[in-house]
Amino acid sequence: MDTYSATSKTGNLLLDSLDPTEREDLLAGAETQPIEVGHVFLSPGDPITEVLFPRSGTLSVVTEPRMGQRVEAATVGREGVGSVHSALGSRVSGQELVGQVSGEGIAVEVDLFSKLSSQPGQLQDLIHGYLEAFFAQASLSAGCNAVHHLNERCARWLLLTHDRVDSDTFDLKQEFLAVMLGVQRPSVSISAGTLQEAGLITYRRGSITILDREGLEQATCPCYEMIRSEYSRLVPLANGQVRTDAGSGES
Repeated sequence: MDTYSATSKTGNLLLDSLDPTEREDLLAGAETQPIEVGHVFLSPGDPITEVLFPRSGTLSVVTEPRMGQRVEAATVGREGVGSVHSALGSRVSGQELVGQVSGEGIAVEVDLFSKLSSQPGQLQDLIHGYLEAFFAQASLSAGCNAVHHLNERCARWLLLTHDRVDSDTFDLKQEFLAVMLGVQRPSVSISAGTLQEAGLITYRRGSITILDREGLEQATCPCYEMIRSEYSRLVPLANGQVRTDAGSGES
């Protein structure tokens, strides 16, 4: 079991934006958990016993609109928390929560999280804002998947993931990216190949490197900026959450 002091930073931007006393209360008894690519933390119908605040790596909320076809609804990184809807009293998972990019997170007992986030204060304000931003991301992602070209959607997904990791390079298998975008693997190969030929990324042996952040932003659809803007507007994190220096690997 890990011990987090009131003055220590966690690496999760939402937690680190809290008043030290609120953060210490929330992290009483918290434990660090690894985030491994493809690891399923929750499946639909599973009981929610804890919520996970990523400090590195990312989580993916995956839904299955029809049998055998899975697609990502939202990405969760160090700006937020998995199973955030449990703050509203839910104790059952409606979607799959799966590791997207390897890292680690801080697991907090769900009843403690729900109790503290239901009380007026900074935590409640942050969680309410994050819930609204998370809903906006899921809604825009659904619309994006319905109307925008796969190349634009692929660029959007890569940018959202790049915003939430500490490196310009991260592991990513074609099969997993296909699930994230709700398409077949051959389509992902063509789309990633197009972005690579344009000099925006390199993609080899299950690893993506962002070469031209500015170019990738030009290649995506408006949904990326709309999602990013909603998080910036609704979740006032002390250290920000989206990298501003293209390609720097810094947030």
